[in-house]
Amino acid sequence: MNRLKKLLTVGIAAGMLATLPATANAQTDERPPTTATARGTETTATRPSMDSIKERAAKAIERRLDTLDELTSRVTGSEHMTPGHKSTLLGEYASASYGLGVLGDRIEAATTYEQLRVLVPKIASDFRIYLVVVPKTRQVNASDRVGDAVVRLDEAADKTAEAIRRAEEAGYDMTDAKRWLVSARDDIAEARNTGVPVANDVIGLQASDWQEPAKSTLEQGHRRLLNASVDLRKAKASLEQAKQAIEDAIGSDA
Repeated sequence: MNRLKKLLTVGIAAGMLATLPATANAQTDERPPTTATARGTETTATRPSMDSIKERAAKAIERRLDTLDELTSRVTGSEHMTPGHKSTLLGEYASASYGLGVLGDRIEAATTYEQLRVLVPKIASDFRIYLVVVPKTRQVNASDRVGDAVVRLDEAADKTAEAIRRAEEAGYDMTDAKRWLVSARDDIAEARNTGVPVANDVIGLQASDWQEPAKSTLEQGHRRLLNASVDLRKAKASLEQAKQAIEDAIGSDA
């Protein structure tokens, strides 16, 4: 399959670099429905045909393969995600695509309703594309974005500290500027400690981890990333205040 070749190729190439959970379409009950008579027995007249069941299963698999394609494109093009995280996720997408293809072949080859009752639910339960793979991918990317922002703000804080030092040496009062700088560094540290570890916390989650620990880990990661985002905004604002305090002090003494 061209799709599978594409995913495998991207996964292998990424490997050479070495280096809130979405639920749509995730848990639909795709087992063949039955209808009970007054005596509680199953009627075949109203039961979906095996071909129709297989067709619905094929569409469910295709949706997941499309999602894996989209994730592959996003991860490959991410400017924030580390090479190691890209390699891990792309390898997982390739493996999931292969597994879904194998499962699709088994469903197509099934000859009894009982076989379909066993195989079709595996589309959701054995892969958890929407409950695990999609949200953890988003969180890994967001976490790595926090890491990038922390590096940039650290550099800005260092430049601000140097500007304060030079101003003090020139005899200017830098009390306000230093206070804002301390506040900024505190918020930067909080964002680093809160948001950066999320990527490593969630990237190893697998389908078998649903519901727990995957659900609680992803919920916690979501909260921590939101908090880190607030801390980054506060740090940026404090650095701007520090810069303004430097300019005000120099201007008032000029």
